[in-house]
Amino acid sequence: MLRRLCRVGATSWRSAKPNCQSPKVFKQLSAAEREKFFDSFDVVFCDCDGVVWYTLRDFIPGSAQALAELQRRGKRLTFVTNNSISSVAEHLHKFAEQAPLHVAKEQIVHPAQAVCDHLKAMEFGGLIYCLATPPFKQLLRDAGFRLSQEREGFVIKTLAELREAIFGGEPVDAVIIDVDFNLTATKLMRAHVQLQNPSCLFLAGAADALIPFGNGDIIGPGPFIDIVAQSTGRQPTVLGKPGEALRQLLRQHHAHVPPNRVLFVGDSLASDIGFARASGYQTLLVLTGGSSQADVDSLAAGHGHMPDYVSDCLGDLCDKYD
Repeated sequence: MLRRLCRVGATSWRSAKPNCQSPKVFKQLSAAEREKFFDSFDVVFCDCDGVVWYTLRDFIPGSAQALAELQRRGKRLTFVTNNSISSVAEHLHKFAEQAPLHVAKEQIVHPAQAVCDHLKAMEFGGLIYCLATPPFKQLLRDAGFRLSQEREGFVIKTLAELREAIFGGEPVDAVIIDVDFNLTATKLMRAHVQLQNPSCLFLAGAADALIPFGNGDIIGPGPFIDIVAQSTGRQPTVLGKPGEALRQLLRQHHAHVPPNRVLFVGDSLASDIGFARASGYQTLLVLTGGSSQADVDSLAAGHGHMPDYVSDCLGDLCDKYD
């Protein structure tokens, strides 16, 4: 998530409010306090869009150096993204363009990959109705899963065509919903019909209510997932932020690490900081993405979305970038 440029050397945060629930401003920490901060965690879960790079664009200045510094300090990095528009391979390519960084496929937790891993763990072999982007669907196909055929771009003109679109075709064993820029009411109706079968799985990737686009936000997959959930009376297994299934997946990946030894870095108070705090992680909000100083100022003391630390940008973690 993007929108606010990192202003190097600028302090966009006012002095912390005089209560224990106020976040600490990273640039205001002393050298000793910074070292105490770095010594307080072993694992870093880091969002990508709005934290490492501007959404679908270039690296944010200083972020590559900050990540390299964390690696130099021996921190184990895992990148937890809700961006299923870009494939895992595209994420790896962006990291590979930054010389100081060494990021492997296993370090990226992507909605499509998380769904894929979940299905593999279940030894799932059925047919899938997937409402998502082409890269998301392709990852599932590459993993050996079968997806139902769709008639993209078909305009329904009669009730007979509507009936065929909703009720026709082979029954499926799983419905998956993520970002789908070609989503239609007919697709949601078909998902609703398929989920009348209690043995049909209901899975979701990213569940953001809003996603950044251009100079603002557009509707994300969350509201459409909610429509299907409300119409069916079923709740999906959500394998993107802020889903409980993703929380369990991350715990499994780092079962030996106490939650309080994990730092979660994100740009969204809801999908990043709220998710991390509910997981027992330490939290750092960067102001280069979806949430602003005003958003944090509006939170009541002790709010579940209040971060432990705030920073103008990820580059603030690197002394060489100060």
